[in-house]
Amino acid sequence: MEPWLYALLSSPICLTATFFNIIFFFCLLRPVAGVMLRNPLRILLIVVLFNTTFQQLVTALTIIMLLFDSPFWLEPLTRALIYQFFCANFSCNAWISIFYYISIVPQQHPIFIWIKRNINAILYVSLVLNQIVLLISLSIGTAVYFLVGSVPNNFTSLELNKTSPADQDLFKVSNFTYLLYCACSLFTLLFSWGKIFVYLCEHLKKIGQCSESFSLPKQKSHMRVTVTGMVQTAIFLPSSLWTIAVAFIYFKMADPNKFITMTFCSMSSLGNLMCFGYSQSVFRHGIVSVFNKLKRDK
Repeated sequence: MEPWLYALLSSPICLTATFFNIIFFFCLLRPVAGVMLRNPLRILLIVVLFNTTFQQLVTALTIIMLLFDSPFWLEPLTRALIYQFFCANFSCNAWISIFYYISIVPQQHPIFIWIKRNINAILYVSLVLNQIVLLISLSIGTAVYFLVGSVPNNFTSLELNKTSPADQDLFKVSNFTYLLYCACSLFTLLFSWGKIFVYLCEHLKKIGQCSESFSLPKQKSHMRVTVTGMVQTAIFLPSSLWTIAVAFIYFKMADPNKFITMTFCSMSSLGNLMCFGYSQSVFRHGIVSVFNKLKRDK
């Protein structure tokens, strides 16, 4: 991808995502009357907004870097930060899917019952551990980049053998950890939202047989969250598979400057943000309230 095309695609994405991040932060800090958002979901949404905001800021920095000669260390650092924030959001989405799975689907297995009773502690501890693992993986990968020096444009995965054995081992550990991290998050999203969707479909069929109403607010809310969760999984799927391929195969020739990867990450984060804006009542009602206030001011 050419630098000008990267700037052309990423600039409006950054501006749009930053705009909605500001609105959504405001909605979380000052929710509309009657809208209750409890922890741990509130904490997870705050983390998502935090990661998305900083990801877009770093992406904006990479666009600005195209106009000037930047230090050699800044380019790999910005890439690592974008991967960090993008994958952290990926993990947060996985934990949100687990939260809804535990909350919506009746649990009978002792392990899931125990998780449901201790969901807050488990989620907080696991979220922190996830970020530590991801940070270690990306830090190792960035360190290897600096150890082997600037990689030429015609570098291929076969030429990795020319580096020292220690560097090769660090590189493999970093890639394997990153691959495992993304694969686990993707599997969790597919499993959780799939199970919720199947359960709700069966539940609605039983309601139809009993001639009960399909329009109960709680059922509509669950179905809306589930469908948007599946859409979020579909949004993350191409970008996550691409980043995994780049990391695992080191597909240097396909994306030498990582412009395609960073564009994928920005687009996925914006799509993920829009899905939360639709599925979460605190954002949906908050946006309506903001627009109503603007109309009254006019």
